[in-house]
Amino acid sequence: MLRVSSMYSMKKSRICRKSSSSKKRDGISSLPDEIIIHILSFLTPKDAAITSLLSRRWRNLWTFIPNLNFNVNHMARPDPLMRRRAFVRMVSNVLSLHSGQNINKFWICYELDCRSARYIDKWISFAIERKVENLILDLTEEQEIDVDPEMYTFPCFFFSDENALSSIKYLRIAGCILHLPPCFNNLKSLVELSLTHVMVTENELNKLLSSCLLLERFSVGNVPKLVNLRVSGPSLRLRYLEVSDCRSLDNIEIWAANLVSFIYRGRKVNFSLNCVPQLEDAIIDICDSTFDYVANICDHLAFNAPQLKSLGLRIVPLEVNTSLTVFPRLVNLKVLTLLVHESYDTALWYLLRASPFLQLLQVKFLWRLKSPFRTGGCKNIFSGHGTAFTHEFLKEVHMFGFRSRLDDIEFARYLLKNATALNILVIDPFIRYLDGWVEKENKATRKARDEARRLLKEAPANVHLLIL
Repeated sequence: MLRVSSMYSMKKSRICRKSSSSKKRDGISSLPDEIIIHILSFLTPKDAAITSLLSRRWRNLWTFIPNLNFNVNHMARPDPLMRRRAFVRMVSNVLSLHSGQNINKFWICYELDCRSARYIDKWISFAIERKVENLILDLTEEQEIDVDPEMYTFPCFFFSDENALSSIKYLRIAGCILHLPPCFNNLKSLVELSLTHVMVTENELNKLLSSCLLLERFSVGNVPKLVNLRVSGPSLRLRYLEVSDCRSLDNIEIWAANLVSFIYRGRKVNFSLNCVPQLEDAIIDICDSTFDYVANICDHLAFNAPQLKSLGLRIVPLEVNTSLTVFPRLVNLKVLTLLVHESYDTALWYLLRASPFLQLLQVKFLWRLKSPFRTGGCKNIFSGHGTAFTHEFLKEVHMFGFRSRLDDIEFARYLLKNATALNILVIDPFIRYLDGWVEKENKATRKARDEARRLLKEAPANVHLLIL
């Protein structure tokens, strides 16, 4: 009897130790609910919901996650109509089960229109009631859109309610019609605003900007009705501004004393940079520019943005005004990035001369598909403008799209000779095309590398030539 009792005790002890060790191995379940919910917040709602099957304790934890990201990639149905219905049903079901009192991020990213308006209105109301801080509503396709009568209209009453949008710090709206009430002041906490493929008038947009007193980042793109953009205000905190692909835009006027970074991509417009004393980074990417236009932009920046340190420009084959004797000097410019269309241009020489304290130069050649490799006489460009110029502060140069053309070789030789402080010269033989495609390894890239290696013999001892 004693022996049987002893064997039973030993077996029970082994079971207890096994159970104890299994509990120790499940470290996640031993964590507090708050930490588990925080971990689940990095998952999609669909994946987070699956964890309810783990145990009784996990059954409802996922319903408290503060980040709700509903994305088109979560749906696998091939039929667009069935997939849209499934998406709407999934979002509605998740929100009906959600038990959290507050939401940090609420993201709807799916191609929807006015046919789903009653559902979208409820989703937005749900997020606002829970004091959402990051609201993203992206209803666009991966293509440009025009005026579409079936576009979803963002509810005007959200702007009329004084407290409705007061908690939002980040707001991104895409693929919607936006109508604002005559008077509103409820975006009290908004720090970042992004509008893409949005139907909004310029008066409404200017009114929106003037009412967001804490706004620091603003980006706008593909707004077809926008003709004149005015960003101004004595108490404006704006530090980042991006404007892209607004095809009706004619004028941009900026009075922003705190602006640090400015990006513009699109057609040629009239710039009026009246008060940007803290502007340090600027990118002006215009496909139809002229030499006088580039010179005018640089003149604006040199006078109104004396602290400019980094500049990006697109250079198309420009017709140079030979009467221009003095190009605006950018005395504080340290970084210059140039998108050059196919061949070298005289404007490149002017820009290098206008940046006496330049430290980093990046030249990226852009090509059209099936475009012939032209030779524009780079040697004549850099030697035909009087006395040689020494770039005594230029330390690093990147050449993207280097080929075995005479122009490429002569430009590299010019830099090796005149950039007396040069330490690093990076040569990338792969061509970037205007549609964004980058070529793969081929005979031309290998030939370009061979030409680049020959430059090693001419490079000073202090220059590191890196060939990609």
